[in-house]
Amino acid sequence: MMKILKRATCLILMAFLAIGVLPSYKTGAATIAELEAKRKNLAQQTKNAKNEIENLKAKQLSVEEEMDAMDKVMNSLQAELDTEQSDLDIMSASLQTAKKDLEEASAKREQQFELLGSRMRFLQQKGSTGYLEILLEAESFSDLFLRMQYVNDIMLFDKDILDELQATQNTIQAKTDEIAENQAAQAIVVKEQKEKVESMHSLISEKEALMASYSKDVKKQEQLIAANAKADQQVLNLMAQQTSSATPYYTGNGSLGWPVPAKKAASSSLSSGFVHRINPVTGRSENHSGYDIPAPYGSAIVAAEAGKVTYSGWMNGYGYTIIIDHGGGLSTLYGHNSSLVVSKGQMVTRGQTVAKCGSTGISTGNHCHFSVLVNGSYVNPQSYLGVQNISK
Repeated sequence: MMKILKRATCLILMAFLAIGVLPSYKTGAATIAELEAKRKNLAQQTKNAKNEIENLKAKQLSVEEEMDAMDKVMNSLQAELDTEQSDLDIMSASLQTAKKDLEEASAKREQQFELLGSRMRFLQQKGSTGYLEILLEAESFSDLFLRMQYVNDIMLFDKDILDELQATQNTIQAKTDEIAENQAAQAIVVKEQKEKVESMHSLISEKEALMASYSKDVKKQEQLIAANAKADQQVLNLMAQQTSSATPYYTGNGSLGWPVPAKKAASSSLSSGFVHRINPVTGRSENHSGYDIPAPYGSAIVAAEAGKVTYSGWMNGYGYTIIIDHGGGLSTLYGHNSSLVVSKGQMVTRGQTVAKCGSTGISTGNHCHFSVLVNGSYVNPQSYLGVQNISK
């Protein structure tokens, strides 16, 4: 029988091994210390991410300032380019006009050369008798003098015309050459100016790409921060679950945390204790259900211990109120808050901010009303906080 039982056990174990499943008695849950270390790591990552965002934004601001300066330079370069291009256009038009004038002067000179050539050919055919015949035909001395003057004037006139035409052509040629040289020089200036503009365009494009990359990196860091916040809340939930399920606090042992970090944990910080008193607002006799701890408006109100938020909202005379279930029948209440930080159903850890101090509900000033409830009944917070009750 024992052999059969052992054989059956072996077969069962082999079956578990074959499918990769074995019973496990280890939960594999991280310890509180490990979870705290994980939170610390997440907090450091978040801090690094925020620092990186600040660094990136500083770089963005620097690049923006550079781009503003570049825009001014670009506008100046573009204005200079427009001026240089306009000057080049004017020179091009002037060169065309000068070339036309040179062509006209050259044509006129050619015509004059042609006329002078005809005269020269006539004189060559006639020899020196051409002008001599004119002189010999004189009818008187005075007529001869006039004819001599006439011949001299003709010869001087031809020479002056040729000299004048040559001078005009020389002037036009010089002007044409000068304009052509200036045009070539101006073309070089325009080319260099265009290269400057293109270079500046390229630099601005690079800066724009750099700005885009910075924005992309900022977005990545913001996503990392959001993911870390979500992961941190998950870790907080795990810590709260472990703490609340592992530690019973319903036997008051002074182990709850002080809910108002802005004030020291002492009786001197209380304005009212767990006593029978006259309500300062209504004037009626009442059993005050907890400790009143005055604090500046907006001060952090923190969880006295890990647990689950069972109430987050407006509650009659307590105004904006938080109630946390710590397990084992123990709950804590935080009243008169100006705002609430956590929601119903959320897991919180000891010392986590759950609200901000205020004076909502029936209240005479900014303070936290802190109550301890055991199985739904108010009890004296003294033994749970380790802070002596006061009589008023």
